[in-house]
Amino acid sequence: MFTQFLIGSTIVLGSALLYKYETETLETTRYEVKNSKIPKEFDNFKIVQVSDLHNKSFGKNNKKLLNKIENENPDIVVITGDLVEGDNKNFHVALNFIDELAKKHKVYHIIGNHEQKSLIKKYKNEYKDYFKELDKKPIINLNNEKVTLNKGNSKINVYGFIVPLDYYPYFFKNYKNRKKRLGCEFIDTSLGKLDKSDYNLMLAHTPFFFDDYENYGADLVLSGHVHGGIIRLPLIGGVLSPNREFFPKYDFGKYEKNDTTMILSKGLGGSKVLIRFNCKPEIVSITLKCN
Repeated sequence: MFTQFLIGSTIVLGSALLYKYETETLETTRYEVKNSKIPKEFDNFKIVQVSDLHNKSFGKNNKKLLNKIENENPDIVVITGDLVEGDNKNFHVALNFIDELAKKHKVYHIIGNHEQKSLIKKYKNEYKDYFKELDKKPIINLNNEKVTLNKGNSKINVYGFIVPLDYYPYFFKNYKNRKKRLGCEFIDTSLGKLDKSDYNLMLAHTPFFFDDYENYGADLVLSGHVHGGIIRLPLIGGVLSPNREFFPKYDFGKYEKNDTTMILSKGLGGSKVLIRFNCKPEIVSITLKCN
């Protein structure tokens, strides 16, 4: 009896330690992106991407996360959605994180599906206050908008594209839309036509419309949403997507199609209870290179 108790306790303790290790160990994943359209003035321009925090804290006041970002010495920080958990009103974590981040960095932010869900869930009134507070923060909130970054006589464009909630399919809701495409006309209507002679960066929470982003003319797409597939298997990759589908086409890393590159973050937190395996939370550090 004691032996069984000891074995059971060891398994429980080991599982708890593994869970903590896999969900609390922060990684930095680095990429170089080369493109002949990147102006010389933007050679070695560094972007740090933060995605899918879901109200999670890494250390008190997210100090560990902020230190990770600071260590990269980025030119800008981009947030690609789901800073909050739409079913949880503990959004002060996200607001405090933005306050601290904006003290040292230029921050560009888009919303994801959880910000959109928050306004139709049980805490919708509280989240109205969240968005009021968010609008007061010294960051650039991009809601189907473009901003231009200038260095010397050169520029690159940053587009913040908001994929509507109806385009996020789940088994029990919107699943009929799982094969629905956005199409270039939809993106054109949302963002306006882009100048393909410029270097164009798009922030878009979900990666599953990569073909549409490429057809639109984005040169670099930064996305999240998939959490790396939650469980990552060697040689196979991510097991499960938020769409409740196994082995998603896009789960983590760098994808290329024609002249468009997409970088997909594993994100930081998780929706409700997220079990990660071989899929540690991360920030993404991207260095642009004039090719």
